Amino acid sequence: MISDNDFYTLEWAKEIHLSEILSFLYKNFDKEETVLKSLRSANAVTPEQEESMKLDHERLIRAIFAFSPCIIAIEKSSKKIIGVNLMIVSKSPKFDNADGVSAMFNNNPPTNRLMKQYFDCLSEISEKADLYGKFPNAKAAVEFYAVAVDKNYRRMGLSKAMMAAGISFAQKSVQDIGFIFGIYTSLYSKNAAAKLGLKSVLDVDLLTYKDSNGQSMFQDTPPHNIVSAMVLQIA
Repeated sequence: MISDNDFYTLEWAKEIHLSEILSFLYKNFDKEETVLKSLRSANAVTPEQEESMKLDHERLIRAIFAFSPCIIAIEKSSKKIIGVNLMIVSKSPKFDNADGVSAMFNNNPPTNRLMKQYFDCLSEISEKADLYGKFPNAKAAVEFYAVAVDKNYRRMGLSKAMMAAGISFAQKSVQDIGFIFGIYTSLYSKNAAAKLGLKSVLDVDLLTYKDSNGQSMFQDTPPHNIVSAMVLQIA
């Protein structure tokens, strides 16, 4: 156990939690996250395509789960998961030629067109942010890949608590940690991150993205159309 209060506990996820985590993230991340949600709004997604998107993301989440730690919030009364902070621990390519994170993504490529657009968008933002370039002495980093809270338990400080626990983990347990970061796609998540000291190093407007036909890729995003790469420098 990481911490607890009268309402919930924060714990390290184990293999027995993975099935519930996958279901939880599909309902509370895939369906709610701004970029994915706006891609759905801009496209007529069939049930078959929806299932394909789900399976693509589940495959990657399984790979991340096996590779890096995950914090879960468990409600005491129901024993169900009400929050997840899925993290990715990476090594700087400057100090480690074996880029495990890139291999993990490359080995689990999306088959669905919209999921490919989603990951291409996030990858482009990460490349533009060039965090290891901005922090050249950092040998390792921790990314908050997916921070999600059950829609019935939001605005109770859960997101902030899970990220604070992630920061504590990174500071105490990740050797040569240089920074913590995340790609934040909503006003709420950015506000929670800012309260913990993360600062934006890159802002990208989703409304500027066009497809091969020159049409807007994303719809119904305002006021969440600005995606921010936010960072907390540790060393």
